[in-house]
Amino acid sequence: MKYVKIIHKLILLYLFLVLSSGMTYSYTITRVVSTSNLSPFLVIVINSIISILVFIFIKKISILHFRIISLITSFSLLILFFLSYFLQSEIIILLVTYVVLFFSSSYVGRSLEEKIFESEERLFGGMAKISIAGNLAKLIGFGLGAFIFNIPSTIYIFLSLVLFIVIASINVESNFSYDKVVTISPRKVESVFLLIFMSFISSIPMLWIPSLVERFDQEGMIRLSFIPFILPGIMNVLFLRYLKDKEYSRYIPLSYFVISLLFMVIYFTDTPLIFQVIMLSTTITLGVSINVYINTIFIHKNKTRDKRELMQIIQVSISISNLLFSFLGMYIHSIVHFMLLINAILSLVFFISFERMKVNEKGYSSPKR
Repeated sequence: MKYVKIIHKLILLYLFLVLSSGMTYSYTITRVVSTSNLSPFLVIVINSIISILVFIFIKKISILHFRIISLITSFSLLILFFLSYFLQSEIIILLVTYVVLFFSSSYVGRSLEEKIFESEERLFGGMAKISIAGNLAKLIGFGLGAFIFNIPSTIYIFLSLVLFIVIASINVESNFSYDKVVTISPRKVESVFLLIFMSFISSIPMLWIPSLVERFDQEGMIRLSFIPFILPGIMNVLFLRYLKDKEYSRYIPLSYFVISLLFMVIYFTDTPLIFQVIMLSTTITLGVSINVYINTIFIHKNKTRDKRELMQIIQVSISISNLLFSFLGMYIHSIVHFMLLINAILSLVFFISFERMKVNEKGYSSPKR
């Protein structure tokens, strides 16, 4: 019973961190768009670099307990809080704050994920059981961050400081270490096409949502910029729940192809922004469902490897894709359209090759209760 209570505490802490991370991301992007001339893609570049660095160096810093990381973060935020009163450049302080918060959230979050994952057999699937709750927490965070964008960064830093002080004060009787983590082996990965497709299609929300936030700012609708953050999440959760007990349809990739092309057409017309957001949200939702199914196929075709190793490969590939295209997006505005067109073509290829790629998913279901 004591063990179960500890794991439940970890899950609540994890969901709280996911919410905080989503709020930090949307707040920073909306603040950058509304108060500076910097490209919002800069935030995604920082995000991607930190994700890759955390993956590379996690073994070297894993000797630190998550409470120590939280205390270091709190001290860093305290320094930034005082500096914000003396430095005139709010954007620099904001971006440095984002680096600190995202790194700490990534490290602590991965530590919690590892611990919850280790409890899989005792709590009927660990991370699988909280995946929907995690998406909802991130959705709420996105909405809050974009909604409170007009709060001065000084106040936001102070609130983040309080958050990490609270996290550091939580007493969890567990040692967070990556000693048992599975590292990526140099063996060749099967179905590289699927890995590339997953990386590309996962980059669409990261690239397009900031672009629409810019459009909202240009149209004087920045206070409604929370819509492109939360609407894709709402549609995504509802659609995945709908598909949960149904057989995957081969026409989903075809629908993605058609709606992507339609969205690119209306983007350059006088179509209301809200309708554009609805179309993009539909595209993102279909893309997520395709991604989930391709993920299953990819794991099946690489079933001789550890699933955690495969998930690491997927996450690193997504981070590299985000880094590459967000960096290009800072200088080439049309890169988001080019990226969506590539994904539309790949989805059409997937639709044509669906029967050949289709696999038997038996043995890959969630653990039984």
